[in-house]
Amino acid sequence: MSLGLGLGLGLGAHRRVDYGNMPATFTVTSGDGTKYIRVRVSETTTVTPAGGTSIRIGGSGEFVTTSLTLAANTNQDIYFNGAGSLTIPRRKLVTSLYLDSLGSSVITGDITGMKLTYLYLYNIGSSVITGNITGMKLTTLSLYNIGSSIITGKITGMKLTYLRLYNIGSSVITGDITGMELTTLFLSSIGSSLTYGTNSLNITNNNGIQLLGNTVFSASEYIQLFADAATCVTDGKWTASTKVMTISGGENPGWSNVEGYYDIIVNGGVLVKVPIAWESGEDPFPPETPNP
Repeated sequence: MSLGLGLGLGLGAHRRVDYGNMPATFTVTSGDGTKYIRVRVSETTTVTPAGGTSIRIGGSGEFVTTSLTLAANTNQDIYFNGAGSLTIPRRKLVTSLYLDSLGSSVITGDITGMKLTYLYLYNIGSSVITGNITGMKLTTLSLYNIGSSIITGKITGMKLTYLRLYNIGSSVITGDITGMELTTLFLSSIGSSLTYGTNSLNITNNNGIQLLGNTVFSASEYIQLFADAATCVTDGKWTASTKVMTISGGENPGWSNVEGYYDIIVNGGVLVKVPIAWESGEDPFPPETPNP
């Protein structure tokens, strides 16, 4: 993964790069034996340390500098100790990647070519994970406080059930959310790079529906969002213990267009917060509408 993005310059510039068959190499510049990456591979394979890094599979046992075996279709934690690298022979074997709170431990790598269905990067500090998620069959995408990491790609056509994008730095995620069955929709400060469309919502996560910072949809998209959220309530699918729907910006969808949906959502126990700007102008929301 630290091999970078082969751009194919020079001779053979038009040759397609087979990223999936490239090694998935994580370069480690520090590690005290308490940090780990969680991976799932599609078939039994190996992970090989090099350059001074030692590894173990799981939270107990000896750290070794020899290759260890990863079982197929099982989440496994690879703990690392010392600087160096660890390599899985082919990126396309990796179907799930989880990095959480690495702190001052630094891992770099490129996920391009992985066959991920689950990608979770949380508070990874100065670690830098790069790559393109276009074409992956993700069902979970959670990017939270990933700093200078650069993840790009389109999510159009993905069957996401969990979508959380928060403080993702220079990441560029674009696409159409249409057709997803989201258990949570949490977007913060990602502008208007995504279009909403329509969705069969199934809000079981306490993050609920939150569009924060400069994340915005158009007025027509907000009307559809209110409609889908109301259906989620009436169908008994909004089962989170804490029910929240927060919108902090964007075009006013018009109170007359969403009033019926709003009443259903609020009467279903959902705390709804909308921009105070929606209480003025054409077709304003009533002043008593809760605001963030």
